[in-house]
Amino acid sequence: MKEKRQNKSNTKKIRTIALSIFLAVVVWLMVVYVNDPDITTTITDIKVSFVGMVELEDKNLIVTGKDNLPQMSIVVTGKRSDLMNFMDDISVQIDVSSINAAGEYNMRGKLYMPTTRITVEKEKYGDFPITVENISEKEIDVELSQTGTQKDKLVKSVMTNPKVKIKGAKSEIDNVAGAQAVVDISKIQENDVEFVNYVLVDTEGELIEKNETIESMQQHVEVKNTIYNMKKLPVVPVLSEEIESDYILDWNSVAVSPSEITVGADDSNTVDKLEVKIDKIGASDEEYEITEPDGIYIPEESKKARVKANTVKNISEYFEVDVEAENVPENMKARIDRKIGVNVWSGRRGISANDIHAVVDVSGLGAGVYNLPVKLSGENMEFHENYTVDVTIEGV
Repeated sequence: MKEKRQNKSNTKKIRTIALSIFLAVVVWLMVVYVNDPDITTTITDIKVSFVGMVELEDKNLIVTGKDNLPQMSIVVTGKRSDLMNFMDDISVQIDVSSINAAGEYNMRGKLYMPTTRITVEKEKYGDFPITVENISEKEIDVELSQTGTQKDKLVKSVMTNPKVKIKGAKSEIDNVAGAQAVVDISKIQENDVEFVNYVLVDTEGELIEKNETIESMQQHVEVKNTIYNMKKLPVVPVLSEEIESDYILDWNSVAVSPSEITVGADDSNTVDKLEVKIDKIGASDEEYEITEPDGIYIPEESKKARVKANTVKNISEYFEVDVEAENVPENMKARIDRKIGVNVWSGRRGISANDIHAVVDVSGLGAGVYNLPVKLSGENMEFHENYTVDVTIEGV
């Protein structure tokens, strides 16, 4: 019983002490804030503002290096409430309107006090070293890239205008090499136009994370997105218009890398191959641009193919050629009573009529006389004309 009374007494003492501390804090706060005493304090990191910037920019000049100004401090006296209300508004103003040329200057600042109820006891700052530069403008290219993917789809993203204009201090403008914008194609559900922000990059290709004076005429680029079906197509070399009439490809020498690429095709597209136009005469091993047909989208990284080929002089010769019938129906025979005259373009010399294979397809035909197209083939040969021949089908 005695032990219980002692515990109860200790608890009462703790409560009394806590209440006393609380009341002391309340009384102190009342003295401080109700009486609002005068206090003296030191203020550091005072803001610096510039007066006359519009006049300076009218002269094609601008202040740089504002973040590198020396630290300053002042000692002030005033009511606690006034200091709390106005301390952040105290600043030093520097008038730059009289500057007429780029260069380094030491400028005297003027202390601005937002109220007369605060007294300055001591100022600790001198002249401010500032840099003034010429204003420069230039147009830069915006490089567009994609992030994300879509299943069995390719998205073509094209900027309406891949250039932007920027303006600022010459040193900062000179350090800008270009801009980069990124489109997330995984979120695109249909063909659309979107506005994409861009970032500036320096001459090393690194992101410019901080700039002091650069302004852009536009904050984003307009991007048109078009969705295509994914499709694989072979890459086939052909001769360019400039040399195709006089030369022919030696197909034994041809090698293409890559031999096929993945492209985007719209819903109505029927293209079954992609062409690479060869414009070199003789043996060559070059990288060429792949021709992009209408309705086809070739991604930037797949636009070129390396082609190893040999072009030889195109020799035109005339031959009388026998025509054979293929796929003759059972119990029937095909009779072709004459040869056809064929013009052959080839890089080979010394070819004969025996090197040319001429056939007609008579599959599914009954007895009768038919005028059928002739299919011609031959090693390193080209046939620029179409031929037909009369074929008689009769029973055995």
